[in-house]
Amino acid sequence: MRGYLSPLPGLGGPLPGKPGESKPASGQGSAAFAGSAPADPKRKPGKQPGAKGIWRSEALIHERTEDHYPSHCEHCGQPLELWFAHEGASAHRVLELERQTGGVRIACVKHRYLAVTCTCGAKTAARPLTGGVRILEGRKGQLRPSEAGLVGPGLTTFIAALSVRYRLSRAKIAEFLSSWLDVRLSIGSIDRCIREAGLACEPIVDGLIDELKAAGVIHADETPWPQQGQKPRWLWVALCSTTAIYRISSRHAETIRDLIGEAFLGVLVSDGYGAYRSYPRRQRCVAHLIRKGIALMDGYQYEASRFGEWLVREMRALIHTVAENKQADASAQKSVNPILARLKRACLLNKDADGKKAGELAREILNDWDAITAFVHDPALPPTNNDAETALRHAVIARRI
Repeated sequence: MRGYLSPLPGLGGPLPGKPGESKPASGQGSAAFAGSAPADPKRKPGKQPGAKGIWRSEALIHERTEDHYPSHCEHCGQPLELWFAHEGASAHRVLELERQTGGVRIACVKHRYLAVTCTCGAKTAARPLTGGVRILEGRKGQLRPSEAGLVGPGLTTFIAALSVRYRLSRAKIAEFLSSWLDVRLSIGSIDRCIREAGLACEPIVDGLIDELKAAGVIHADETPWPQQGQKPRWLWVALCSTTAIYRISSRHAETIRDLIGEAFLGVLVSDGYGAYRSYPRRQRCVAHLIRKGIALMDGYQYEASRFGEWLVREMRALIHTVAENKQADASAQKSVNPILARLKRACLLNKDADGKKAGELAREILNDWDAITAFVHDPALPPTNNDAETALRHAVIARRI
């Protein structure tokens, strides 16, 4: 793996700090080996303001050239023809991903933007196109996509797919491109590609939200999403069978209303968070309640442990019975009625229990009884919110990366 291994002082010799260690000579080795003071804890990661940048050591060699001409005169508006006099105005090289029969390759293309002289005497130069600006609070430089970038749209999409779909970190993407495609990009260039791809996808979000609101069943969930230098943020997901929408926002009820609307007529499948309770038709995730019951089972209070065991047994039996009797007829309802009666009786007996956790869980189930048992009356509803949790799983892994 070229470019990823470098010689270290004392490699192959005694370990640092051991008897007989040979110290590096003056001016050699890193600060860690020289025993320097620890790094400043206030130092922010990445390139520091005023620090000298590291530039590409080898110039890019292009394999073909593409010329770009202006279409109209900037002075008189007359269409410009190719036979008009023209000269070079600017040029840049772009790394682009090209598909072939046997796979993919990276090509280096030189784009030349030419200036054309109109019959009126005015000179008009072609310029690289630029996109809209994304304003992010706290950033010194705002993102503006441009054709004059180092990475072309095909390679940008490929890098974004490696990050979002295949969950690779920026460093691993750089390693993959260098090892397999012989392309060396900095972490900053890779990060810019991922952000540009996200900016390019924004126009389709409104259409996806309209499609989501028309669904009959929507799953929703949220997870913490910390961002440096900003207030606490949460990553929300709302999805149906064909569409998933993600949004980073605060943990307020307005976020879910922006995603699915206040007039949503379908069924919302979610956990017990209060932001979802304004929707009258809900299916609350039973798996969350089972996990709370298991936590009671493992506790040291005997009565609370018995209640947790009773709760887990009846809820699992309820899910199993409904799954075996998918048809919503009288016989199916008759088979689950005893389970529902035992489950409610367990909660009624423990709503005033001495154990704080047991009493809170019993009252929580009784207060949200209709949402917890909605799948019993409509077997088409899922009893758990596993779809939303699975949709958030790749983002949680990326958060840890």
